[in-house]
Amino acid sequence: MRRRAALCVLASTQALTLPTLRRRRKAPPPEELERWLDTAATVRVRATPEECYAAYSDLTRMPEWCPLLSEVTFDEATRKSEWRMGFKGVSVGWTAENLEERPPELLRWTSKAGTENYGAASFTPVADGTEVEVKITYRTPRAIYAIVEGRRAQSIIRSLLRATLVRFGKKMEGMFPERSEEH
Repeated sequence: MRRRAALCVLASTQALTLPTLRRRRKAPPPEELERWLDTAATVRVRATPEECYAAYSDLTRMPEWCPLLSEVTFDEATRKSEWRMGFKGVSVGWTAENLEERPPELLRWTSKAGTENYGAASFTPVADGTEVEVKITYRTPRAIYAIVEGRRAQSIIRSLLRATLVRFGKKMEGMFPERSEEH
């Protein structure tokens, strides 16, 4: 009984109308609404760094080894690309720009619009070919961050990236079958 009376007095003295409630609530800062997540994967490919870089940097070919990508277009003049990705009826897209192109060692990019991400692909010579490493950092809404930042979800995301690189390696080795037979 005392609680109700106290609440009634408080409510009447504060005059909590809907407009005053709206003014009192501030939007959370952007860093509370979204988070950045990192993922990386590496694969060894029986092809030279030059061959791997040439194929990987031909961004329009990305859907060949990444089944989640439906289309990638690339403008040679601006070094910008348009990406479309879909999964179970959900489609996202982004525009990216190549920041650094150092054949046959490194390709670095950042998104300029849409799904925010940045990353790099490196091509390191090894005894039997090339070690291809891809690192991607992407922004995720806080609402799903708790889901995707967990160990299991991160393991799935890394597995998808690794599977993409394995498919890339198989495509590369299929282009040079005489090398595959030598090893």
